[in-house]
Amino acid sequence: GFLASGIKRAYGLKDFNSIIPGHGGVMDRLDCQFLMALYTWVHYNAFIRMGTISVPKMLYIYNLLSESEQAEFLDRVTKLNIKP
Repeated sequence: GFLASGIKRAYGLKDFNSIIPGHGGVMDRLDCQFLMALYTWVHYNAFIRMGTISVPKMLYIYNLLSESEQAEFLDRVTKLNIKP
């Protein structure tokens, strides 16, 4: 793995451990897994997970709209005819 190899080069080590002989130890086997877990987490949160919205967030976004956009928003919301 990238991280383990860099650390080994910096300290002049051949292996971190001998649990898996010839494979550089457990750290060599796991550091790329940690990197992929981070990538997967970022990808999931950026592109897949549905964002949640609260009433304060909605009011904040509503206040960012122009007056004509606010009027259109209110018109569309009243036409939804949602029953509690």
